Amino acid sequence: MKLFFNKIKSVIKAVWDYFWKLNFFRDLLFLQWGSFWDLGLSLMASVVYAHLLGVGTYGDYALIFALAALIGLFMDWGTGYATLTLLAEAYTRKNRSEIKDIITYFLKLNLIITVTFGLVAIIFTPTLAGWFYHNPLIGQLARLVIIGSIFKIFFSLLINLLQVMRKIKYLTIIENVNKFFAVVLPVILVLMGFGLAGIVYGYLLTIIGSMVFSILVYRNFSRRNPLVPSFSEIIDNFFKVKIKKYFKFGFILAIDKNLSNLFGILPLIVLGYLAASTDVANLKIALAYLALPNGFLNPISRLLQVQLPKAKVAGIKDLKVNFYKSSFYAGTIFIFLTLGFLFFAPFLIKLVYGKSFAASAQLVYPLSLSVIFSGFAIGFGSIYRTINKNIFAIAINSASILSGFIVLFFALKSLSPLNSVVLLIVYWSLFNLISHLLYIRGYFLKLSSQKI
Repeated sequence: MKLFFNKIKSVIKAVWDYFWKLNFFRDLLFLQWGSFWDLGLSLMASVVYAHLLGVGTYGDYALIFALAALIGLFMDWGTGYATLTLLAEAYTRKNRSEIKDIITYFLKLNLIITVTFGLVAIIFTPTLAGWFYHNPLIGQLARLVIIGSIFKIFFSLLINLLQVMRKIKYLTIIENVNKFFAVVLPVILVLMGFGLAGIVYGYLLTIIGSMVFSILVYRNFSRRNPLVPSFSEIIDNFFKVKIKKYFKFGFILAIDKNLSNLFGILPLIVLGYLAASTDVANLKIALAYLALPNGFLNPISRLLQVQLPKAKVAGIKDLKVNFYKSSFYAGTIFIFLTLGFLFFAPFLIKLVYGKSFAASAQLVYPLSLSVIFSGFAIGFGSIYRTINKNIFAIAINSASILSGFIVLFFALKSLSPLNSVVLLIVYWSLFNLISHLLYIRGYFLKLSSQKI
């Protein structure tokens, strides 16, 4: 028996030693640790908000950030994901000139967006909230969230740079500290009695602090890393870089990314228009609970944003293997994770959020299907950006959204608004999984036949 256990121990050690030698695995562990921290803080914040705000006001809180996110889609022209994808390739090639142009493009285009669409959004968001929800206060607070998203561009640049440089440990620490303040400051203000305004002002103060920190850290990198351009070089390069050089690639990415984000935003927006804030609150809690398993897989998704472009440089065979393996393993893990969370859902939701949110537990079961489907779709965004076929992803996502609203229209004839929106979420996830897998499979088959 002792020999048996020693054999098991040696096998486990050998497997661990093998994986520990892989940079991807070590980076994944660091990001996973950060993800657990993020989950814990997010859970703490949602519990405090739910208990102190109540069901109705918690629904308004959900609508504030959903409305800000919806407007934010029109201000996102693809600078983030385009910068990450392009920087990953340029940094791999050690092309300093290209790195400088990409970072200049990122800052220049964000400035243009801020002084155009940003100003319009800041002015008219309260009016928009009045039309949709008959509550201008939601718009007034959403306006502050939009201002925060503008200040956030420097932090986003720093995170992209750390990800490309594979400084995952530092990235994890910085994100965790930022998340800590993003949760603690709003919670303190809510506990002091500032309500919804406390959440938004705490969020805004955290972003301003992260902006100052990001600028200082970037300056330090530019002095120590010869591949990272200084701010003075970027300013000198500001009028030399033409937006159109990267705009088409980035803008197509933006449309693809924003359509993908709509699947998470529209259910709350639509339900807020069709039903009371209490229904919005229950749906928000159910979705937040089911987002907990995502904490285990988000690190994989983030690493794929860099790993797949690098695999493409190595060859199409490596790209195909990396994509299929990550999709299969992530989806399989997600099934078991989701089943575990489903088992404890009724008990945990009532215990943590209170009996007033008990209805959320019933929504978790049908919504879990959409979560399982999304596990297998973890690499879709990264693979489309890597093979530069985002236009097909846009077509599929557009068809999914349009057909989904047809499903919603007929569902409303026999189901309540809340149940109709739940059906819409499940439909979207299933449609997307099947359609995207069919296209990607066809793409790889076409490449294989061309080589033959």
